[in-house]
Order: sequence, then C-alpha cells, then structure tokens
Amino acid sequence: MNEEHVTALWSAFKEGKPVICSRDENQMAVAVDGAMGLYRLICVGCGHSTPWFEAKMRGVRIRGMSSRPPPGSMRGG
Repeated sequence: MNEEHVTALWSAFKEGKPVICSRDENQMAVAVDGAMGLYRLICVGCGHSTPWFEAKMRGVRIRGMSSRPPPGSMRGG
C-alpha cells in the first residue's frame, strides 16, 4: 500500500466511517504503537494490514512494513 491509499483509509477511519478490508470485506481496526507513535489498520477477519505509519498535521508517512500476504497470494519468482 502506498501513502495515498493509507491516507484515504486513515481519513475514513478518523471520520468514523467503516474501513473495509479489500481482501475479505471485514472491517479494519486500528493498532497503536504508543512508544513509537505509529498506527496501522488491521483487518479483524484475515489480519491483512497497512504498513505502520505516522499521522501528523503534515499528513501520513509510511514508517514500516505491512503484514505478510497470505500464502499463495504472490505471483512470480
């Protein structure tokens, strides 16, 4: 996921709108790393997540890796 996609999901979450996982259509919840000041959105069904990100006045900034894709979902070498 790129910063534009994460920003859109985060904006919807902050507005109280449901954020739906693109993989299994379950809702996503926020995870917080308080020590680092980072967030990520995680699907409550399949565990798919955004990368860890900062959300400050200047916008969202990706800071870490997202969860690994489910087995068999990657193509190629």
